[in-house]
Amino acid sequence: MKQLLFFVLILSVLIAACSKPDQKETTTAAASGDFKKLDTALSFAGYWLSESYYNGIITGRSPQKIQEGSEDCFVVIPEKTLKPAMMVWNFHEGSNEMTVLKNGSAYQLYEKMGDSLTRYLKDIKVISPDKIQIGAKNFVKITPYAKPNEQNNPLILEEILFKGTYRSTDGKEVEFKNNGEVTGLENYRYYQPALDYIGPGLQVDQVSLSATEGKKEWLAFKFRQDSLLIYQIKCVEFDKTNNECGLADFGALKYTLVRKK
Repeated sequence: MKQLLFFVLILSVLIAACSKPDQKETTTAAASGDFKKLDTALSFAGYWLSESYYNGIITGRSPQKIQEGSEDCFVVIPEKTLKPAMMVWNFHEGSNEMTVLKNGSAYQLYEKMGDSLTRYLKDIKVISPDKIQIGAKNFVKITPYAKPNEQNNPLILEEILFKGTYRSTDGKEVEFKNNGEVTGLENYRYYQPALDYIGPGLQVDQVSLSATEGKKEWLAFKFRQDSLLIYQIKCVEFDKTNNECGLADFGALKYTLVRKK
């Protein structure tokens, strides 16, 4: 009887050890004090937009005007420590590879090269489920649509600026969806607002409309109170050397869409 009880005890210990390898590994790393190897879940995983950029879009509704000076404006936090994280500057360029570590009760952002952590960057402080602080800058959580194969390229302005139902001047209902689709606007099926305005011919806010995803017609836009106005783009100065528009402005008004409340 004692041998049977001993066998049952050994068996249960083996089952527990085999069923929780991640927990054992995490506990070992934590006990050894080597936080740079600690593999653990992050409760604040997801997409984070700088609070200043978010507020600027909500109030001014002009990505072109708010881009200058936005600096580190968008961060993707992975589900676990040691996994790749990403930061975007001015929606013009991305960071080197980063990762999030948990050091005691604190979270830290480190730059990574291959399998090596090259340098500490900033602390991450969780303020609430919808707000974190990275260094001295606040970020708010957003839930934009992202294609399964483009998780690091979510549709940000589609979610926080365009999404909604509108009515055209001829009484038709037009819907801009957060997944980049548009319905009710002639034969257009897709739209894409521009995030990056660093470069020639980008002096006005722009959005593309297209019947197919591969062929885009770029137009200018502005929000005025509860209306979305879409214009042709007028090229004021054409750069013959590079065969492109160097200076753009609003052209003829094409659509007036009033957002439904």
